[in-house]
Amino acid sequence: MKEKLSADEFISLLYRKAANVPLEEYAYWALDLLQQVISFDGAIWGTGHVSTEQFHTQTTVDVSPDIFKALKKYLAINPIFDSLLNTKGQAVDMADVLSDEYFYQSPVYLQCFKPFGIERILSSIHLEQRSGIFTLLTLYRYDRSQAFTSAEKQTQNRLLYHLLAASSYRQFLALNEGHQNVNGLASALCDQQGIYYAVESKFLDVIEQYIDIEESQCFPQPLSKQATEFSINNLHFNQESLGELFRLSVRVKNKIDDLTEREKQVVSGICQGSTFKQIAKQLQLSPSTVSNHLYRIYDKLNINSRSELVALAQNS
Repeated sequence: MKEKLSADEFISLLYRKAANVPLEEYAYWALDLLQQVISFDGAIWGTGHVSTEQFHTQTTVDVSPDIFKALKKYLAINPIFDSLLNTKGQAVDMADVLSDEYFYQSPVYLQCFKPFGIERILSSIHLEQRSGIFTLLTLYRYDRSQAFTSAEKQTQNRLLYHLLAASSYRQFLALNEGHQNVNGLASALCDQQGIYYAVESKFLDVIEQYIDIEESQCFPQPLSKQATEFSINNLHFNQESLGELFRLSVRVKNKIDDLTEREKQVVSGICQGSTFKQIAKQLQLSPSTVSNHLYRIYDKLNINSRSELVALAQNS
């Protein structure tokens, strides 16, 4: 049995501990913490964008991820969504939308919720007007006799703001983790569809300088989960997966970006101070092959020494 927390204790822990939680684990951690304030058997936390009306990130706790597919499939007959849209940011209990007598005979219960064992529903939708991102937070109970109380609904009303504020704070911290001292980099946090969740002004400034932008809330193309780096026009991007979100870092391309992958590996070895023999052993090449690669690198970059190469790499 988890120790119960008061709402004030929850809020304090949320802000004090959020920075230490990996971004990809934040939603699970926060829901686990919330369960110590409001008891529930399962929960979902989904985010999407008004332009797509789709869930771009989907977190589930003790309920099948297929619940998101069911919610989308039966959206037209789910009356709680109209109530949520009319009272954004406020918790809505399904029992306040439909009487128990009607709900447990209704198609939405029989087709959408009953297959997952869901008997009680307490849900909230929040819309961030500036970004267009919406967040759905729903708590479920699997025992019909355990209805959500008015006090629990009021508590969820209060805590939703803090859950999202702490989440936003954690996302902004993630922008520069790992490269605070690297010159020329600016970052954004977005989902696979390219929707921005957090973004530095410098990132947008660089993007707008080199790429024609039609939608300021969105990166100009969807992201590939397989990519770690890519280029668009005169910009070079590094991409890192953080759960269902991606951190993009951008800088203006330089000559090193046009080297082959093997040549970049040689440059990396040179910058680390390795000898030809050490680089050759690491790359399973002969020292003469490494020497030939370095000759071609000098020629491509129009430089003549290791010191020039290291200086150029450090500014890339």
